[in-house]
Amino acid sequence: MTPPLETPLHVLGRTNLDKYLIERAKLAAKTRGDVPENFRGRGAFIIGDENTFGEACAMMRRLRVQSMPLVRYKTPMNTEEYEALCFLSVGDLAATLVSKFDAAGATLDATESGDVISLMGRMATIGLELESLPLKHARTKWDGTVIWKSATAYHSLADALQRCLYVTPESKPGDVSLRAAPHRFAVMNDENFIEYVVSQSDVCMYLHTNRDILSPAWRDASVEELGLTSTPTVASVGASAPTIECFREMQRHRVGALPVVDEATQALVGTISESDITHLRGGASFAALALPVGEFLCHAHRLPAWTPSVERREGVFNPNSSAFAVALMQHADELVVSCAPTDTITQVLEKMDLKAVHRVWIVDEAGRPTGVISLADVLAVVSRIGMDAEEFEKSRAKMMVA
Repeated sequence: MTPPLETPLHVLGRTNLDKYLIERAKLAAKTRGDVPENFRGRGAFIIGDENTFGEACAMMRRLRVQSMPLVRYKTPMNTEEYEALCFLSVGDLAATLVSKFDAAGATLDATESGDVISLMGRMATIGLELESLPLKHARTKWDGTVIWKSATAYHSLADALQRCLYVTPESKPGDVSLRAAPHRFAVMNDENFIEYVVSQSDVCMYLHTNRDILSPAWRDASVEELGLTSTPTVASVGASAPTIECFREMQRHRVGALPVVDEATQALVGTISESDITHLRGGASFAALALPVGEFLCHAHRLPAWTPSVERREGVFNPNSSAFAVALMQHADELVVSCAPTDTITQVLEKMDLKAVHRVWIVDEAGRPTGVISLADVLAVVSRIGMDAEEFEKSRAKMMVA
């Protein structure tokens, strides 16, 4: 007999949190190798508040994570006993970086200074100081919650969605409030040690893994039908913009990433995110923040900055496009993760999974970003759909007729 198809929230509702964590750990234990893709589910990776900014960047880069629990060890020589403080995210590192550069007056308007080389030197000097900064002096914001391990036996993933990640049936995709919602929660045992961390990405990828038992009304629904195209995009940045200014813009808009566009066509050519800060290796590398973001991304992702001649440009290429935009265009497959309004939610989650990203840009026919779909937006739709598959089928049918 074919099992009944379910809504995503129903699947989360019948998934016990404790059993989910146990099975996730078992699956991770079967995976061998020291590559980032094999780390998921192996427990919680923590970092001490005496560790430095540079060490945090290196750990997050190697593990390919965007946050780690920040702890204070009870004695300098004992890494077995600690007090959990908060989560340290790439956003915290970016905020610390921007505040340090602002305090030093490191502006990057070459038209005013006329000496980019000197500015790069100043930034390298600040970077050397920042690299050795203990994390206890870094800026941190509340970006996670905690649940006791004993309580996981009585909670489902649906409960955790609402009680730990603060995504409720009232949450709407694109709401500014979702940007402030916690992106993860820690599972703490009776000895006050963190055993697991569950993120928004974990929940979304759990649904994607179990997509075969989900209703076609969800699997085959377009992002437009699910109301995800109404999520507004934020201000984009041009490929020639100084990289440090891009990080400042993220801070101003309270977002974790910005679309990078070709100034001539406004077409999407890349993404700059807070996690790109982890590509900086050594204090002197902070000088690269003075580079145009198009050039910075090519270097950060170790891609050749190849610019074809005007005569050889096709498609989205424009004679007025900057060299930095054209360089990014050569690597669209690596640097751009986007979708059309008609793409299905399954296709979007597949891209998030394969590319290990937390957002997908919505683009129009000309390749211009018109919106963004974040993990929180997807979970908001899941929560609003509810448990009843039949009601969801009816509501989607009405949307399709309309």
